[in-house]
Amino acid sequence: MSNPLLKPNDPRFQKPDLHSPEGKNPFADGGQQPKPPAETGDAFSGATADETRPFVPKFEAQEHSRPTLLFVLAGIGWAAALIGAFSLTGWFSFGWISPLLGVIPAGAAWMLAHEELKAISAGVIPLQAREKARHAYWLGLMALIMCISIIAAMIYRGLNFFPDL
Repeated sequence: MSNPLLKPNDPRFQKPDLHSPEGKNPFADGGQQPKPPAETGDAFSGATADETRPFVPKFEAQEHSRPTLLFVLAGIGWAAALIGAFSLTGWFSFGWISPLLGVIPAGAAWMLAHEELKAISAGVIPLQAREKARHAYWLGLMALIMCISIIAAMIYRGLNFFPDL
């Protein structure tokens, strides 16, 4: 159901020529004429090696780094691991639950620091925060390993996790 009054090459619907009678394009940006890309026959093929990236993201609105939160969470994990170690030696009898609870902030510090390092490498967070995020990453990971190893030592030594009633 097409319109019988429209013809295939109707001049009313043709794009006007942008070039002046001298052959210049008044709308061009510079003196260089862009070269058309070589036809490879595959529209979904990758770009050639000599082409630059067509779009390089530049983040104007950057996130802020959270080193204080990461260090506090890692410190809570370390404190829980140390209280669990004192409980394991018998000096502090009610410290058996602290390594169980310390897994949560230590793991959170580790994972949040990992996400922050990924955001720094993507350019969302400034590069100055990389050192603090790396320190928080390792502190959180070591606190998590300490809490898990103290829990494993308590299980191995046969300590009761719940007091006798």
